[in-house]
Amino acid sequence: MQKSLLSKEDIAVLKSYCEENSGYFYAMLEYLEDFIENGVAEKLFTRKRAKHDLEIALWVSYACGNIDDYEHYYKSMTWLQNVEDLAAGCGVFYYRYAVALTYCGKLQKAKQYAEKGVLEEPNYPWGWLHLANLRSHFGDKKGALEANEKGLALLPDNYEFTRQREEIQKGYTIEQLENHYIAEETDKALQMGEVSEQESRSKLEAIAGIVCDEDNLQAIKEVLQVEDWQQDMPYCLFTFVSKKQKYKGVFRMNAAAVSKINLHWLKQNIETLSETIEKEKKRMGRREGVDGKALVVSEVIFERDYSIHLQFAYTEKAVVPWVCA
Repeated sequence: MQKSLLSKEDIAVLKSYCEENSGYFYAMLEYLEDFIENGVAEKLFTRKRAKHDLEIALWVSYACGNIDDYEHYYKSMTWLQNVEDLAAGCGVFYYRYAVALTYCGKLQKAKQYAEKGVLEEPNYPWGWLHLANLRSHFGDKKGALEANEKGLALLPDNYEFTRQREEIQKGYTIEQLENHYIAEETDKALQMGEVSEQESRSKLEAIAGIVCDEDNLQAIKEVLQVEDWQQDMPYCLFTFVSKKQKYKGVFRMNAAAVSKINLHWLKQNIETLSETIEKEKKRMGRREGVDGKALVVSEVIFERDYSIHLQFAYTEKAVVPWVCA
């Protein structure tokens, strides 16, 4: 097995950022980033070597999974895919990789890795937990309950397994199964609506990226007259047409999250796009750029919180919020 670049002292520091039901996960990532930057600068190792270190990748994925948003699941996925060749027998790797793939909308691949994970390390309980979730999503209710029971046998009376068993029996969707916190007390607060609006919204934004509504995604593309569609890189990039004018667009989310956008809201804002652009040009007082060249919109950026930003360009970039309908 390849020896990790992380020392026992480094791992002790990383563990110090963990608390019983929470932790300092951004600080954990910052520590790892500084560790790599300093090691590369001092020529102790290369960046390529650091990215091919199972222990580092597992700590990165641990922090990212606890931050619990799309960007960090994508980061977790990219780090873990670099160390798969080192992960034989490591249930933690397969569990975290399957979770990251799930939240990036890659459910078939997530299930493949979840199935492999419980074969690689059958005594790792959380692999069974997520496999049960994925089997349920793909219509194998019996197999889902069997996987859940195998995990529960390893952790008798565990809250997550007992809660999930009941929800699988009731036919909950994968988004509903994932709309939870790990700790019982904080999860019950989430379910009772006793967490902050920001926490609740962040959780819903994360699970929006799991399952793609293909019909609504196609309808969105038709409204925008989309061309050159590139999805999940990590965002969705495209060109679109409004009032016979082409624009570059960015959905700052993956395709699954795009597919949850309200079609009526989108139509309303696209219909007023040209008018909004002209108003913004007047407000900025910059109808003309240097040498008489016109100020143009370089990108229209759609955010998960239903805000839209216009990025103008000629001499320098300026990003302004579009107050949406």
